[in-house]
Amino acid sequence: MIHVMYKHENKLTPDQLDAFHKYSSTLALGFIAAVIAFLFWRLMMPRMDFYNELWGPAYLLVQGKSPYDTANLNPILPAVWFPMAIGFFFPLGWIPETLALQGWFIFNIIEICAAVYIVQMDKRSLYNTVTLALFYFFFPYVLNHFNLGQFSITVMLCLILSAYFAEKRREWVAAFFLALGLSKPQLGFLALFGLGIFYFRRNGLGGLFRFGMRTALTSLVLTLPLFIFHPIWIPDWIQSMQSNTTWRHPSLFSIFLQSLGKWGILFWGVLLVLALVIILQLWTKLPAQVAMLWTLGITAIVTPYIWSWDFVLLLPVWMYTFIRVEWKRKFILLAIYAAIWYGTALVHSRVGSNNQEFWWVPICFIGALALTTDWKSRVTPGTNS
Repeated sequence: MIHVMYKHENKLTPDQLDAFHKYSSTLALGFIAAVIAFLFWRLMMPRMDFYNELWGPAYLLVQGKSPYDTANLNPILPAVWFPMAIGFFFPLGWIPETLALQGWFIFNIIEICAAVYIVQMDKRSLYNTVTLALFYFFFPYVLNHFNLGQFSITVMLCLILSAYFAEKRREWVAAFFLALGLSKPQLGFLALFGLGIFYFRRNGLGGLFRFGMRTALTSLVLTLPLFIFHPIWIPDWIQSMQSNTTWRHPSLFSIFLQSLGKWGILFWGVLLVLALVIILQLWTKLPAQVAMLWTLGITAIVTPYIWSWDFVLLLPVWMYTFIRVEWKRKFILLAIYAAIWYGTALVHSRVGSNNQEFWWVPICFIGALALTTDWKSRVTPGTNS
Protein backbone atom coordinates (compact mmCIF):
# COMPACT_ATOMS: atom_id res chain seq x y z
CA MET A 1 0.00 0.00 0.00
CA ILE A 2 2.86 2.37 0.81
CA HIS A 3 4.40 1.49 -2.54
CA VAL A 4 1.15 2.31 -4.38
CA MET A 5 0.84 5.66 -2.57
CA TYR A 6 4.45 6.48 -3.41
CA LYS A 7 3.84 5.83 -7.09
CA HIS A 8 0.69 7.93 -7.04
CA GLU A 9 2.38 10.87 -5.34
CA ASN A 10 5.26 10.88 -7.84
CA LYS A 11 3.09 10.73 -10.94
CA LEU A 12 3.47 13.89 -13.05
CA THR A 13 0.44 16.07 -13.51
CA PRO A 14 -0.56 17.00 -17.11
CA ASP A 15 0.98 20.46 -16.65
CA GLN A 16 4.22 18.99 -15.31
CA LEU A 17 4.36 16.48 -18.15
CA ASP A 18 3.80 19.26 -20.67
CA ALA A 19 6.57 21.32 -19.10
CA PHE A 20 8.90 18.31 -19.20
CA HIS A 21 8.26 17.80 -22.92
CA LYS A 22 8.81 21.51 -23.62
CA TYR A 23 12.10 21.75 -21.76
CA SER A 24 13.44 18.38 -22.90
CA SER A 25 12.51 19.15 -26.51
CA THR A 26 14.22 22.54 -26.31
CA LEU A 27 17.38 21.01 -24.87
CA ALA A 28 17.35 18.23 -27.48
CA LEU A 29 16.97 20.74 -30.30
CA GLY A 30 19.86 22.78 -28.91
CA PHE A 31 22.08 19.72 -28.86
CA ILE A 32 21.02 18.61 -32.34
CA ALA A 33 21.58 22.12 -33.70
CA ALA A 34 25.14 22.11 -32.35
CA VAL A 35 25.84 18.69 -33.90
CA ILE A 36 24.35 19.69 -37.25
CA ALA A 37 26.37 22.92 -37.28
CA PHE A 38 29.52 20.87 -36.70
CA LEU A 39 28.70 18.23 -39.32
CA PHE A 40 27.50 20.55 -42.08
CA TRP A 41 29.81 23.50 -41.52
CA ARG A 42 31.65 22.80 -44.78
CA LEU A 43 28.43 22.83 -46.80
CA MET A 44 28.35 26.64 -46.85
CA MET A 45 29.66 27.99 -50.12
CA PRO A 46 30.63 31.66 -50.51
CA ARG A 47 29.62 33.68 -53.58
CA MET A 48 26.39 31.69 -54.03
CA ASP A 49 22.77 32.81 -53.58
CA PHE A 50 23.37 34.38 -50.18
CA TYR A 51 26.06 36.59 -51.72
CA ASN A 52 24.09 37.40 -54.89
CA GLU A 53 20.69 38.01 -53.35
CA LEU A 54 21.11 39.15 -49.74
CA TRP A 55 24.58 40.00 -48.53
CA GLY A 56 25.65 41.76 -51.73
CA PRO A 57 22.55 44.01 -51.90
CA ALA A 58 22.78 44.72 -48.15
CA TYR A 59 26.48 45.57 -48.48
CA LEU A 60 25.73 48.05 -51.27
CA LEU A 61 22.77 49.49 -49.40
CA VAL A 62 24.68 50.40 -46.23
CA GLN A 63 27.18 52.20 -48.47
CA GLY A 64 24.39 54.32 -49.90
CA LYS A 65 24.36 52.50 -53.24
CA SER A 66 21.51 50.79 -55.07
CA PRO A 67 20.98 47.28 -53.62
CA TYR A 68 19.71 46.00 -56.97
CA ASP A 69 22.63 47.25 -59.06
CA THR A 70 25.08 44.52 -58.07
CA ALA A 71 27.14 44.37 -61.29
CA ASN A 72 30.28 45.74 -59.62
CA LEU A 73 30.19 42.78 -57.18
CA ASN A 74 30.48 40.32 -60.07
CA PRO A 75 27.46 38.23 -59.02
CA ILE A 76 26.52 34.98 -60.67
CA LEU A 77 22.86 36.06 -60.72
CA PRO A 78 21.03 39.41 -60.52
CA ALA A 79 19.43 40.37 -57.21
CA VAL A 80 15.72 39.50 -57.39
CA TRP A 81 14.58 38.75 -53.83
CA PHE A 82 11.88 41.21 -52.82
CA PRO A 83 12.90 44.34 -50.89
CA MET A 84 11.28 43.23 -47.62
CA ALA A 85 14.09 40.68 -47.17
CA ILE A 86 16.85 43.17 -47.91
CA GLY A 87 15.23 45.82 -45.73
CA PHE A 88 14.88 43.53 -42.73
CA PHE A 89 18.31 41.92 -43.02
CA PHE A 90 20.20 45.01 -44.16
CA PRO A 91 22.52 45.00 -41.06
CA LEU A 92 24.23 41.99 -42.70
CA GLY A 93 25.86 44.52 -45.00
CA TRP A 94 28.00 45.80 -42.13
CA ILE A 95 29.40 42.29 -41.51
CA PRO A 96 32.15 40.67 -43.63
CA GLU A 97 30.74 38.20 -46.13
CA THR A 98 32.25 35.05 -44.61
CA LEU A 99 31.09 35.92 -41.10
CA ALA A 100 27.64 36.89 -42.40
CA LEU A 101 27.38 33.57 -44.27
CA GLN A 102 28.27 31.64 -41.15
CA GLY A 103 25.69 33.60 -39.19
CA TRP A 104 23.08 32.90 -41.87
CA PHE A 105 23.84 29.18 -41.66
CA ILE A 106 23.31 29.19 -37.88
CA PHE A 107 20.14 31.25 -38.33
CA ASN A 108 18.74 28.66 -40.76
CA ILE A 109 19.48 25.85 -38.31
CA ILE A 110 17.63 27.73 -35.55
CA GLU A 111 14.69 28.29 -37.90
CA ILE A 112 14.43 24.57 -38.63
CA CYS A 113 14.52 23.83 -34.90
CA ALA A 114 11.71 26.34 -34.38
CA ALA A 115 9.63 24.73 -37.14
CA VAL A 116 10.16 21.25 -35.64
CA TYR A 117 9.06 22.57 -32.24
CA ILE A 118 5.98 24.40 -33.54
CA VAL A 119 4.47 21.82 -35.90
CA GLN A 120 4.18 19.19 -33.17
CA MET A 121 1.49 21.29 -31.49
CA ASP A 122 -0.33 19.03 -29.00
CA LYS A 123 1.90 16.03 -29.80
CA ARG A 124 5.15 17.53 -28.58
CA SER A 125 7.49 15.03 -26.94
CA LEU A 126 11.20 14.36 -26.69
CA TYR A 127 10.90 11.35 -29.00
CA ASN A 128 8.94 13.24 -31.66
CA THR A 129 11.30 16.22 -31.48
CA VAL A 130 14.45 14.17 -32.04
CA THR A 131 12.87 12.05 -34.78
CA LEU A 132 11.48 14.98 -36.75
CA ALA A 133 14.62 17.07 -36.40
CA LEU A 134 16.72 14.29 -37.90
CA PHE A 135 14.28 13.83 -40.79
CA TYR A 136 14.29 17.55 -41.50
CA PHE A 137 18.02 18.20 -41.28
CA PHE A 138 18.92 15.20 -43.46
CA PHE A 139 16.35 15.91 -46.16
CA PRO A 140 18.48 16.25 -49.34
CA TYR A 141 16.97 19.56 -50.40
CA VAL A 142 17.67 21.07 -47.00
CA LEU A 143 21.33 20.23 -47.50
CA ASN A 144 21.18 21.94 -50.90
CA HIS A 145 19.53 24.94 -49.25
CA PHE A 146 22.42 25.20 -46.79
CA ASN A 147 24.93 24.95 -49.61
CA LEU A 148 23.43 27.92 -51.46
CA GLY A 149 22.58 30.07 -48.44
CA GLN A 150 18.99 30.24 -49.63
CA PHE A 151 15.95 32.03 -48.13
CA SER A 152 13.19 29.43 -48.40
CA ILE A 153 13.53 28.11 -44.83
CA THR A 154 12.95 31.67 -43.61
CA VAL A 155 9.87 31.96 -45.84
CA MET A 156 8.54 28.63 -44.55
CA LEU A 157 8.90 29.61 -40.90
CA CYS A 158 7.48 33.11 -41.45
CA LEU A 159 4.32 31.74 -43.05
CA ILE A 160 3.85 29.16 -40.29
CA LEU A 161 4.24 31.88 -37.66
CA SER A 162 1.82 34.12 -39.53
CA ALA A 163 -0.92 31.49 -39.21
CA TYR A 164 0.02 30.86 -35.57
CA PHE A 165 -0.31 34.52 -34.60
CA ALA A 166 -3.44 34.95 -36.70
CA GLU A 167 -5.14 32.28 -34.57
CA LYS A 168 -3.87 34.07 -31.44
CA ARG A 169 -5.42 37.33 -32.74
CA ARG A 170 -2.02 39.01 -32.84
CA GLU A 171 -2.89 40.74 -36.09
CA TRP A 172 0.15 42.99 -36.50
CA VAL A 173 2.58 40.18 -35.70
CA ALA A 174 0.79 37.91 -38.18
CA ALA A 175 0.98 40.67 -40.81
CA PHE A 176 4.70 41.16 -40.16
CA PHE A 177 5.55 37.50 -40.70
CA LEU A 178 3.34 37.31 -43.78
CA ALA A 179 5.01 40.40 -45.26
CA LEU A 180 8.48 38.99 -44.69
CA GLY A 181 7.41 35.59 -46.02
CA LEU A 182 6.23 37.27 -49.23
CA SER A 183 9.85 38.21 -49.98
CA LYS A 184 9.56 35.15 -52.21
CA PRO A 185 5.98 35.73 -53.44
CA GLN A 186 5.94 32.58 -55.58
CA LEU A 187 6.16 30.59 -52.33
CA GLY A 188 3.71 32.71 -50.37
CA PHE A 189 0.82 33.56 -52.69
CA LEU A 190 -1.32 30.58 -51.67
CA ALA A 191 -0.61 31.31 -48.00
CA LEU A 192 -1.86 34.86 -48.62
CA PHE A 193 -5.01 33.40 -50.17
CA GLY A 194 -5.53 31.06 -47.21
CA LEU A 195 -5.08 33.79 -44.62
CA GLY A 196 -7.49 35.92 -46.59
CA ILE A 197 -10.09 33.16 -46.24
CA PHE A 198 -9.33 32.92 -42.54
CA TYR A 199 -9.85 36.63 -41.86
CA PHE A 200 -12.92 36.84 -44.06
CA ARG A 201 -14.58 33.98 -42.19
CA ARG A 202 -13.64 35.36 -38.79
CA ASN A 203 -14.13 39.10 -39.25
CA GLY A 204 -15.95 39.54 -42.54
CA LEU A 205 -14.95 41.80 -45.41
CA GLY A 206 -13.86 44.53 -42.98
CA GLY A 207 -11.50 42.16 -41.17
CA LEU A 208 -10.03 40.97 -44.46
CA PHE A 209 -9.46 44.58 -45.57
CA ARG A 210 -7.83 45.54 -42.27
CA PHE A 211 -5.45 42.59 -42.41
CA GLY A 212 -4.59 43.40 -46.01
CA MET A 213 -3.79 46.98 -45.05
CA ARG A 214 -1.69 45.83 -42.09
CA THR A 215 0.28 43.51 -44.37
CA ALA A 216 0.78 46.24 -46.98
CA LEU A 217 1.87 48.76 -44.34
CA THR A 218 4.24 46.27 -42.73
CA SER A 219 5.74 45.49 -46.14
CA LEU A 220 6.32 49.23 -46.66
CA VAL A 221 7.98 49.57 -43.25
CA LEU A 222 10.27 46.63 -44.04
CA THR A 223 11.45 48.43 -47.18
CA LEU A 224 12.15 51.74 -45.39
CA PRO A 225 15.92 51.07 -45.11
CA LEU A 226 16.07 51.00 -48.91
CA PHE A 227 14.32 54.37 -49.16
CA ILE A 228 16.54 55.82 -46.44
CA PHE A 229 19.91 54.64 -47.79
CA HIS A 230 19.16 54.85 -51.53
CA PRO A 231 15.73 56.34 -52.36
CA ILE A 232 15.83 55.62 -56.12
CA TRP A 233 16.27 51.84 -55.91
CA ILE A 234 12.98 50.86 -57.61
CA PRO A 235 14.11 51.28 -61.28
CA ASP A 236 17.14 49.08 -60.58
CA TRP A 237 14.88 46.47 -58.96
CA ILE A 238 12.63 46.39 -62.04
CA GLN A 239 15.66 46.13 -64.32
CA SER A 240 17.11 43.34 -62.20
CA MET A 241 13.85 41.38 -62.35
CA GLN A 242 13.68 41.78 -66.13
CA SER A 243 17.27 40.65 -66.61
CA ASN A 244 16.79 37.40 -64.69
CA THR A 245 17.48 34.41 -66.92
CA THR A 246 14.71 31.95 -67.79
CA TRP A 247 15.76 28.67 -66.23
CA ARG A 248 14.46 25.12 -66.44
CA HIS A 249 13.01 24.68 -62.97
CA PRO A 250 10.90 21.79 -61.59
CA SER A 251 7.50 23.48 -61.58
CA LEU A 252 4.59 21.87 -63.41
CA PHE A 253 3.93 25.24 -65.03
CA SER A 254 7.38 25.16 -66.64
CA ILE A 255 7.01 21.54 -67.72
CA PHE A 256 3.50 22.03 -69.15
CA LEU A 257 4.65 25.13 -71.03
CA GLN A 258 7.63 23.35 -72.56
CA SER A 259 5.67 20.23 -73.45
CA LEU A 260 2.34 21.68 -74.57
CA GLY A 261 3.04 25.30 -75.46
CA LYS A 262 0.07 27.62 -74.87
CA TRP A 263 -2.11 24.63 -74.00
CA GLY A 264 0.22 24.04 -71.09
CA ILE A 265 -0.87 27.33 -69.55
CA LEU A 266 -4.48 26.10 -69.72
CA PHE A 267 -3.58 22.80 -68.04
CA TRP A 268 -1.69 24.65 -65.30
CA GLY A 269 -4.62 27.07 -64.88
CA VAL A 270 -6.97 24.14 -64.24
CA LEU A 271 -4.49 22.75 -61.72
CA LEU A 272 -4.29 26.13 -59.98
CA VAL A 273 -8.08 26.45 -59.75
CA LEU A 274 -8.27 22.94 -58.27
CA ALA A 275 -5.59 23.88 -55.74
CA LEU A 276 -7.50 27.04 -54.77
CA VAL A 277 -10.68 25.02 -54.23
CA ILE A 278 -8.80 22.52 -52.04
CA ILE A 279 -7.18 25.32 -50.04
CA LEU A 280 -10.58 26.97 -49.58
CA GLN A 281 -11.85 23.72 -48.08
CA LEU A 282 -8.77 23.31 -45.88
CA TRP A 283 -8.99 26.83 -44.42
CA THR A 284 -12.72 26.40 -43.88
CA LYS A 285 -12.53 23.09 -42.03
CA LEU A 286 -9.12 22.99 -40.35
CA PRO A 287 -7.41 25.20 -37.76
CA ALA A 288 -5.34 27.93 -39.41
CA GLN A 289 -2.00 26.46 -38.33
CA VAL A 290 -2.80 23.05 -39.83
CA ALA A 291 -4.29 24.56 -42.99
CA MET A 292 -1.09 26.57 -43.47
CA LEU A 293 1.05 23.43 -43.34
CA TRP A 294 -1.02 21.84 -46.11
CA THR A 295 -1.00 25.10 -48.07
CA LEU A 296 2.79 25.20 -48.06
CA GLY A 297 2.92 21.63 -49.36
CA ILE A 298 0.39 22.32 -52.14
CA THR A 299 2.35 25.44 -53.09
CA ALA A 300 5.31 23.24 -53.99
CA ILE A 301 3.11 21.56 -56.63
CA VAL A 302 1.29 24.47 -58.25
CA THR A 303 3.56 27.51 -57.94
CA PRO A 304 4.71 28.69 -61.38
CA TYR A 305 8.30 29.14 -60.19
CA ILE A 306 10.14 26.85 -57.81
CA TRP A 307 13.51 25.15 -57.32
CA SER A 308 14.36 21.93 -55.54
CA TRP A 309 15.73 23.74 -52.46
CA ASP A 310 12.28 25.29 -52.08
CA PHE A 311 10.97 21.81 -51.31
CA VAL A 312 11.72 22.58 -47.66
CA LEU A 313 8.07 23.70 -47.76
CA LEU A 314 7.06 20.02 -47.83
CA LEU A 315 8.57 18.99 -44.52
CA PRO A 316 6.27 20.77 -42.02
CA VAL A 317 3.09 19.01 -43.19
CA TRP A 318 5.00 15.71 -43.48
CA MET A 319 6.19 16.06 -39.86
CA TYR A 320 2.72 17.04 -38.64
CA THR A 321 1.16 14.02 -40.32
CA PHE A 322 3.90 11.56 -39.41
CA ILE A 323 3.47 11.93 -35.65
CA ARG A 324 -0.32 11.61 -35.86
CA VAL A 325 -0.81 8.43 -37.84
CA GLU A 326 -0.49 4.83 -36.67
CA TRP A 327 2.60 2.77 -37.42
CA LYS A 328 1.31 1.17 -40.63
CA ARG A 329 0.85 4.61 -42.17
CA LYS A 330 4.11 5.79 -40.68
CA PHE A 331 5.86 3.08 -42.70
CA ILE A 332 4.24 4.42 -45.88
CA LEU A 333 5.54 7.92 -45.14
CA LEU A 334 8.97 6.54 -44.30
CA ALA A 335 8.99 4.61 -47.57
CA ILE A 336 8.14 7.77 -49.52
CA TYR A 337 10.87 9.68 -47.70
CA ALA A 338 13.42 6.95 -48.49
CA ALA A 339 12.26 6.71 -52.12
CA ILE A 340 12.71 10.45 -52.57
CA TRP A 341 16.18 10.24 -51.08
CA TYR A 342 17.07 7.40 -53.46
CA GLY A 343 15.48 9.09 -56.47
CA THR A 344 17.28 12.36 -55.71
CA ALA A 345 20.62 10.58 -55.44
CA LEU A 346 19.88 8.73 -58.69
CA VAL A 347 19.17 11.95 -60.58
CA HIS A 348 22.27 13.63 -59.18
CA SER A 349 24.43 10.68 -60.22
CA ARG A 350 23.48 11.09 -63.87
CA VAL A 351 25.70 13.19 -66.10
CA GLY A 352 23.88 16.23 -67.44
CA SER A 353 21.01 16.09 -64.93
CA ASN A 354 19.19 19.34 -64.19
CA ASN A 355 16.95 20.71 -61.47
CA GLN A 356 13.80 20.29 -63.54
CA GLU A 357 14.03 16.53 -63.13
CA PHE A 358 12.82 16.83 -59.52
CA TRP A 359 9.27 17.84 -60.53
CA TRP A 360 7.87 14.57 -59.12
CA VAL A 361 9.04 15.16 -55.54
CA PRO A 362 6.17 17.39 -54.26
CA ILE A 363 3.57 15.27 -56.06
CA CYS A 364 4.82 12.10 -54.34
CA PHE A 365 5.04 13.83 -50.97
CA ILE A 366 1.58 15.41 -50.97
CA GLY A 367 -0.02 12.37 -52.60
CA ALA A 368 1.31 10.09 -49.86
CA LEU A 369 0.24 12.51 -47.14
CA ALA A 370 -3.27 12.86 -48.57
CA LEU A 371 -3.66 9.06 -48.70
CA THR A 372 -2.35 8.42 -45.19
CA THR A 373 -4.26 11.22 -43.43
CA ASP A 374 -7.46 10.27 -41.64
CA TRP A 375 -9.47 13.27 -42.82
CA LYS A 376 -12.58 12.45 -40.77
CA SER A 377 -10.64 12.82 -37.52
CA ARG A 378 -8.72 15.89 -38.72
CA VAL A 379 -11.61 18.00 -40.01
CA THR A 380 -13.22 20.16 -37.37
CA PRO A 381 -15.92 22.41 -38.87
CA GLY A 382 -16.04 25.93 -37.55
CA THR A 383 -12.51 26.01 -36.14
CA ASN A 384 -11.78 29.39 -37.73
CA SER A 385 -14.92 31.10 -36.59
